Amino acid sequence: MLAKVSRKGQVTLPAEVRRHLHIGYGTYVRFIVEDGNVRLVPSEKGIESLKGSVKVSGEQNFKSARHQAMEETVHERTASNRR
Repeated sequence: MLAKVSRKGQVTLPAEVRRHLHIGYGTYVRFIVEDGNVRLVPSEKGIESLKGSVKVSGEQNFKSARHQAMEETVHERTASNRR
């Protein structure tokens, strides 16, 4: 099968491939590069599928961590714009 890459780097998966891999609208796919080849594998929900894969001690406050990361990013960008 042959597919053409668009200017944006996008490729339309042929219907036969989508059916074979059970890929539908909104399905995440993972590209695995090994030995000079690329494999396309249907995936779970992207980053959400990693939830619980790393052990942490105690409860995590992700809202607070996200807010802190945003504040640090704003601070870094503001500082770099002043230079």
